[in-house]
Amino acid sequence: MPIALAVALTVVGGPAAAAPGGGVHAAAISVEDDSGRIVTLTQPAERIIALAPHLVELSYAVGAGKQLVGAIDGSDYPPTARQIDRVGSYRGIPLELIVAKQPDLVLVWASGTPASLIEQLERLDIPVYRSEPRKLDQIAGELRDIGRLTGHVDAGKQAAARFEQALDDTAQQLSPAPRVFYQLGQSPLTTLASGQIVTQVIRHCGGEPLFDEAPVLVPQIGWESLVEAQPQVILAAGDDDRWQAFWASHDELPAVRDGALYTLDPDAISRPGPRMIRAVRQVCRALGRYRSQ
Repeated sequence: MPIALAVALTVVGGPAAAAPGGGVHAAAISVEDDSGRIVTLTQPAERIIALAPHLVELSYAVGAGKQLVGAIDGSDYPPTARQIDRVGSYRGIPLELIVAKQPDLVLVWASGTPASLIEQLERLDIPVYRSEPRKLDQIAGELRDIGRLTGHVDAGKQAAARFEQALDDTAQQLSPAPRVFYQLGQSPLTTLASGQIVTQVIRHCGGEPLFDEAPVLVPQIGWESLVEAQPQVILAAGDDDRWQAFWASHDELPAVRDGALYTLDPDAISRPGPRMIRAVRQVCRALGRYRSQ
């Protein structure tokens, strides 16, 4: 799917009015979402539905948490997000539940929200913002976008600036770059290719993500291919280190011989929102620790 950086923003002039977050705003607001579509509101959204956990986090980060009237199951951060009414899950999102909330903006995950549902919302003239950050700097762009769309322009800019500063502070170069295997699934063994933001995190931290040139976003990796790639570091998301037991007998891999297996916060690495900085720091520490051995 073509992805545009969510940074091209245009505010169309109009009479001033009070914004939900205080202050004044122009009557019409337009932003370009990650799909390259222009989303236009006549005024900042006051009733928002977020159909992915990372979109809930982004909304709270710009001060729009109280404007959320619906969210998808799994939206649990910050803790107050658990009190938002649920309008569906990854098993299904009934259109009637969304319409009943009378939203003036729906934030969707472009590759995760059913395309048929997005089309139905647009036929009903409900504004839809498609989120699909595949690069780290797109997260900052979405913070600015959602800040504008919800009447929290300054808060969105400030949150974006903090995120960008954290990226600048964590960027590292390692020579030679350690070969990194990110374990997504264990049986079968899968990883993430270059279309996923996790590979961007690994590169940001000075590593070389293995299999990132695969033609699919979630490639299945054969054991012979993994042995041939000789990963020096293995990363995986988990609540604890139990996943590492799978690798204990595979000392034909440098990462296993050297004990370079590291566990990442599952929410931070899987949700492209403000907390992804936590995952960036974890990955950078892990790769830096490996290189300093």
